[in-house]
Amino acid sequence: MTKQSQTVVFGNGTAGRGMKLSTIMVVFILLVSCGNWGWESIETDNEERLNIFGIISLDDSLESFIIVHKTLDTAGPIDMAVGSDTIYYEVGQRWDEEFEQAVPDTFWYDPPLIYTKYENQYLVKDAVVIVSDATQDYLFERAPNDNNEERYWGYSGVFSDPAVYLNLDGRFSPEPDTDYTLSVVSESGLSATGFTHTPPIPQIKTSLLPDTVSIRSLFSLEWEYAGDLVSTVATGATWDYLDTWICGVEQWNSLQRGDTTWVSEIPTYCLEAGFEQDENATMGFELRLRFLDDNYNDYFIASGEVGEISNILLGEGGIAEGYGIENGFGVFGSLSADWIQRTAKP
Repeated sequence: MTKQSQTVVFGNGTAGRGMKLSTIMVVFILLVSCGNWGWESIETDNEERLNIFGIISLDDSLESFIIVHKTLDTAGPIDMAVGSDTIYYEVGQRWDEEFEQAVPDTFWYDPPLIYTKYENQYLVKDAVVIVSDATQDYLFERAPNDNNEERYWGYSGVFSDPAVYLNLDGRFSPEPDTDYTLSVVSESGLSATGFTHTPPIPQIKTSLLPDTVSIRSLFSLEWEYAGDLVSTVATGATWDYLDTWICGVEQWNSLQRGDTTWVSEIPTYCLEAGFEQDENATMGFELRLRFLDDNYNDYFIASGEVGEISNILLGEGGIAEGYGIENGFGVFGSLSADWIQRTAKP
């Protein structure tokens, strides 16, 4: 039975939120905008299976999460009606010829506009999700989605998913160099398990990077060797320098196993006409080093184009495969991070 509901919508029904920008989120935001999560849209003639996207994060810029979807056979519908909304009026603006300016205006629907709400059938919203470290079990519950986009601005492609599960009781605090298992069981009986070994925490050699670096000159970031791990480095602006921008401050690279040095790049477009900048300008920026486990690396890096697939928010790799996942598709991976802040100049 379809559940009916009525909602008065003001404006376009979306709460306005101020533009925010955080240090490492810059790269994530760009990739979220691509809007193509390959792991989401698997169809098969076989029986349904869980399709999981989970990350254990030892990175203070990202919370651990598990997203649970399922595959669909080709005979079933992709979307199903779950209710309806009624729009009585919208608040907008109109141009006032007399005062030559835009003024508020209200448009009333007569009769009211009624539209059907649909829900994607890939979503699994009734699963029991448990992460274990062999001594304790940690329950991940489906997060309320009413404010996730604002809480996790920059990761909204992940945390606004209606089937994202988080450790809401705050008990889960992952440790480095530790085995974690995943158990997912849906109400319909679908189940899958996962395994990941968290990487150690990177240790940046902070004393080797000067307090101020020139973006138009090569500089390097170095860290302690911690084994043959795949690492990534991302740079971006800090909160307190949003009134200044220096071309080329955002960079991202995936490195080879065991690398301990990253060297910056000088984007050629920053040297072209139109990108001239005040040589005395300065801004704060952050360099964030991440270690990736094998599941994460194999799914997102090794299976795709490095230039296009650079982090967890673009699921272009590993279609119809399981990386750290048994009896299902997707990925159960982990990452760790260390970061350093410096001042940048052109």
